[in-house]
Amino acid sequence: MLNRLAIFLVVIFFAALPPRILAQGEIVWNGPLLTFSNAPGSLWFLAANQDQLTANVALTRDVKKGLFNALSEAGYSSVNLSPADTEWSIGSLADYSTITYANWATCYGGANVLATNILTHPSVLHLITDNIYLGITFTYWGGNGGGFAYERTSAVAAPEPASMLLSSVALLIYLAAIRRRATRSSSR
Repeated sequence: MLNRLAIFLVVIFFAALPPRILAQGEIVWNGPLLTFSNAPGSLWFLAANQDQLTANVALTRDVKKGLFNALSEAGYSSVNLSPADTEWSIGSLADYSTITYANWATCYGGANVLATNILTHPSVLHLITDNIYLGITFTYWGGNGGGFAYERTSAVAAPEPASMLLSSVALLIYLAAIRRRATRSSSR
C-alpha cells in the first residue's frame, strides 16, 4: 500500500511541473500569444522597437529590408543570413521537431522576400543559442518605411501556487514514507 501511495505522489509531483523543458534540453514556448508591432519609420535601435526574446535575440527591422537581431547586428544582412542566431520554418509549433529549418529569407521565399509569403504562413522560430522554439505568425509587413507586426507564443507561465504546493506536499509525503520504511527495516 505504501509503495502505491509513494508512486502516486511522485507522479503527481512530476505532473505539476511546467511542461516546457524537454528531455533533450529543448525549450518550447507554447504559452499564450503575445503581439509585437513596429511602426513604419520607427528607430530600430530603441528598445521599444525591438522584441527582446532572450538575452541573445531581439528582433527588429529598419526602414527597409528584413528582420535582424539587434543584439548582434546593426542591420539586415543577406550575406550573414539575418537575423543572427535564429532559424525559421513554415509550419506548426506542434511539429517543431520534425520540420526543416533555414535562415529567415530562405524560409519566406528567398532574396526578395514578399509580404504575401510572410503573411500567409504560420511559422516556427528556433532561437539557436537558447535552444528555444516558438510559434510566430506575421500579421503586417510594411514596404518602404519598414514596419512589421506578428503574434508569437510566449514562455509557459510558472505553475500555479496551488499546484506548486501540491507538488511540495506530495514530495514531502513520499520522502517521509521512504524514511519510515527505512527506519522499520533497520529496526528489524
